Amino acid sequence: MRIVKISGVILAGLSLSLLSGKAVHAANLHNNWYYAVDSLNDSVSGNDVGGTKYEIGGMAYTQKNGKSIFSIVTKLPLEGTSSNFADDGRVALGDILLNFTTDSFNVASEKGNLKAIRFVDNNEAGVNALGFYDNVVAKSMSSVNGLKLANVGAYHDYVKDNGGTPSMGDLPINTSEIDSSQHILNVIDSGNWRGNINLLDSNALKDLGFDFGYFGVEGFNTIAVSVDSSLLPNGRFTTLFSPECGNDIVAMSHIKTTVPESSTILGLLAFGMVGAGSFVKSQKRSVKLLN
Repeated sequence: MRIVKISGVILAGLSLSLLSGKAVHAANLHNNWYYAVDSLNDSVSGNDVGGTKYEIGGMAYTQKNGKSIFSIVTKLPLEGTSSNFADDGRVALGDILLNFTTDSFNVASEKGNLKAIRFVDNNEAGVNALGFYDNVVAKSMSSVNGLKLANVGAYHDYVKDNGGTPSMGDLPINTSEIDSSQHILNVIDSGNWRGNINLLDSNALKDLGFDFGYFGVEGFNTIAVSVDSSLLPNGRFTTLFSPECGNDIVAMSHIKTTVPESSTILGLLAFGMVGAGSFVKSQKRSVKLLN
């Protein structure tokens, strides 16, 4: 697979944007993409909190032409970063974990019921090939990559105690979907390979209407990956992403469905859209870029 990087942006696939979850939110929609905006001051690097090289701005999702596209907005480049705290001297990006079950990520992982997208080949996953996986058991690489805090709960407390605003995108920090007494799951441990994925360039994202800058999030790398929608079951699911170190976490809730083209999106979004307009406007006002 050839990776194309243009103007600091790595891009992929196509998809349509929808939101739902165990808790009801208003959809954060723009240009037929759904966006989960993360706090911009909840990453940790050494003794620094907020605005670090591990900062995640959020995630986005869309469906189009038989493809589901997941975009990650992060300060980290595709190749990861060097780190004196990591056992191997490098922190790589994690895998994208997908939970279609009603269990938490941790329980679904124990049962081998997660799905995942592996889009970099330099992290410490237990599988080698890039692609889409099902029957996934996930693991955390946070400790060996330098995170000294005991678990997800301790990470959130540390951010808050040091002037940051802990956040996980769509999920509240006290969510039952993640076991905060453990480190965040961030790479595949085992699973069954089911299909190829593709990374696309910034021009492709632009043509698809991707625009995280609408929410005031700029100066980040965008890494986008597409997968055949047929590989994903229909229904509500949550996406989880964190670099290997677990120094920032983002999650996003969606509904994957079989639809024609984007002309049908408004009908699909009709439910759960109450207050969406005011929600998007308030997000646009409140999200500021940290330098």
